Amino acid sequence: MKAITTRRALERNRPVLLAYGLVIVLAVLGEIVAGGFLTISHVDQLLIEATFIALVALGQSFVILSGGIDLSIPWVLNGAAVLLTLWANGSNGKTLWLFPVLLAGGGVIGAVNGIGVMFLRIPPIIMTLGMSSMVEGGLLLYTNGGSGGNAPSGVVYLATHRWGPVPVVGLVWLAVLVVATVVLSATPFGRRLYATGLNRRVAEFAGVNVRWVTVSVYIVSGVAAALAGLVLAGYVGESYLGMGDPYLFSSVAAVAIGGASVLGGTGNYVGTTAGALVLALLAAILPILGFSQATLEIVYGGVILIAVSLSSLRLASNSRSD
Repeated sequence: MKAITTRRALERNRPVLLAYGLVIVLAVLGEIVAGGFLTISHVDQLLIEATFIALVALGQSFVILSGGIDLSIPWVLNGAAVLLTLWANGSNGKTLWLFPVLLAGGGVIGAVNGIGVMFLRIPPIIMTLGMSSMVEGGLLLYTNGGSGGNAPSGVVYLATHRWGPVPVVGLVWLAVLVVATVVLSATPFGRRLYATGLNRRVAEFAGVNVRWVTVSVYIVSGVAAALAGLVLAGYVGESYLGMGDPYLFSSVAAVAIGGASVLGGTGNYVGTTAGALVLALLAAILPILGFSQATLEIVYGGVILIAVSLSSLRLASNSRSD
C-alpha cells in the first residue's frame, strides 16, 4: 500500500521533479562550459536573479491555476518601484508607510483586473493588457517620461544584504514559498482555486464562490508584482521606466516550466520555483555559449507555446476519456 501511495505521489509530481532535474542538468552544463560556474559567489548571484522571477511568478501562478493570465505584472512592478523612489526621496522613515501603501495599490489594480474578468466578462488577456497600458500611461504622465529616483538605503539593505552567507532577499523568497505552498495545498482556498481552474461550472455547482476566488487571485498577483518591484528597486538602487518588461514572459515561462497547466487546475508554486531557477540558469549560460538576450526571448516564447499545446492536448484527451 505504501509503495502504491509513493508511486502515485511521484506520478502526480512528475512535472515538478523533471523541472528540478532540469535545474541540475543546467547547473552541471554551466560548470562544464565555464569553470567556476558553481562557485558560491556565482550561485548566490543566480539565486538572487531567480528570486525576482519567482516573486513575479507567484501571482502569475495563482492566476494561471484559476485558468487566467495577468499581463499587467510588468507595469504594476514598475509602478511600485518608481513611486517608491519618488515618494520616499531616499528617506527610510517614509519607506515604512510606503511599503504597505504600494502593496495595497498593487492589490487594488489586481482587484480591478479580477472584477473586469469575472463581472464584466472581459477576457483576461484583454483586461490585464488594458490595465497594463493604463498604468504605463499613468506613470509616463506622472514622471513626464523621466526615471524615478534612488532607492532608500533600507530597501537596498533588504535586496542586497546578507545574513552570513544567505541573502536577505533569499529568505523573503523562502518565506513566500512556504506560505504559498501551505495556502495551495492545505487550505480551503487552495482547494477552491484548483476546482475553479479545472472546471468553473462544476466548481459553482459544488458551492465554490468562483467570483470571489477569481478576484482574489488577481489581487495576489497585483501584490506580488508590487513586492517584486519594491525589492528590485532596492537591488538596482534606483528605478526607471521599463524595468518590469523582462518579467512578463519570464513569469509565465517559469510557471509553465514548473509543470503547471497554463489552462488552469494543475501545478504548484514549488514547481514555479524550479522554473525560476531554470530561467536564471539559462540567462547565465546562453551568453557563455555565445547567444544573445534575443535567444532567451525565443526560449520564453517556445516554452509558452509548447506548454499551451501540451495543456490543450491533455484537455482534449481528458474530454475524450470522459
